[in-house]
Amino acid sequence: THRITMASSRSREVRDDFAGYDAAPYSMPTEMYQEEASGSGSSSMANKPSILLMGLRRSGKSSIQKVVFHKMSPHETLFLESTNKIVKNDIANNSFVQFQVWDMPGQIDFFDSTFDSDLIFGHGGAIVFIIDAQDDLTEALSKLQHTIQKAHEVNKNIIFDVFIHKVDGLSDDHKIACQRDIQMQTEQELAEARIQPRVAFHLTSIYDHSIFEAFSKVIQKLIPQLPPLENLLDMLTSSSHLEKTFLFDVVSKIYI
Repeated sequence: THRITMASSRSREVRDDFAGYDAAPYSMPTEMYQEEASGSGSSSMANKPSILLMGLRRSGKSSIQKVVFHKMSPHETLFLESTNKIVKNDIANNSFVQFQVWDMPGQIDFFDSTFDSDLIFGHGGAIVFIIDAQDDLTEALSKLQHTIQKAHEVNKNIIFDVFIHKVDGLSDDHKIACQRDIQMQTEQELAEARIQPRVAFHLTSIYDHSIFEAFSKVIQKLIPQLPPLENLLDMLTSSSHLEKTFLFDVVSKIYI
C-alpha cells in the first residue's frame, strides 16, 4: 500500500455563546456568530461546505471534533464539558480538504421558530448525526427522524451520515445488531414519510481508526475534485503495480 501525504496550513476554532438565543429569530450565522478569528482565511471559507454535527447531549460530538481535528488524545476527551454553545471550526489544511464543522448543542431545537432553519440548513453540505450506541436509543432515533425530515424539507441536496458511536464497548454481534436495528427503523420511518434522503450509517469509536474512516467518507462526498483525483490515484496504482493508493491529509488523517 502506498500513501501520499499532504501538508497542513491552517485550522482554527471559533466559539460563540448562545446568550439570548430565545429572544428573537436569528439569521445564522450572521447574527448568531461573532467571529473571533481574523485574517484572509475567514472570507475564503465563506462558501465552503458545512458539516453540522448533531445529536443528543453527551453523544460524543465534541470528542469526535477534538480527536479528528485537534489531535486530542481520546482519553483526554473524558474531561470535556457538555457543549452549550456552537463551536465552529474552519478546516483548511490544504486545497482539497476545506470545509466548516459546526458542533451543534444537543439541547437546542434548531427547527424551532426561534431560528431561521433556511439559513442554518439551506447551505449545509452534510449533517452528521451522532448516536450513543451504549445509551437508550429511543430519544436519539426520534430526534434523528425529526432532524432528517425537517432538514430535507429545507435542503433536498443535504446528505446525512449517522455515526453509531461509542461501539468500542460493544461485542461484534451487538455492534451489528445495533446498526441493523437503527438502519431498519430509520429507513422504515423515512419511507412512511415518503422522503428519500441520502443516509449512510457508520459504526464509530474515537479509540480506533473507525472515526477517521467514517469522517473520510463524509468529506469525500463534499470534495468537488473527487472524480479526477480518484482517476489519478487509480492510474498511479495501476502504473506502479500497487495494491491500493490513498491520498491523506496528514493533520486530520482524512483520506481519499
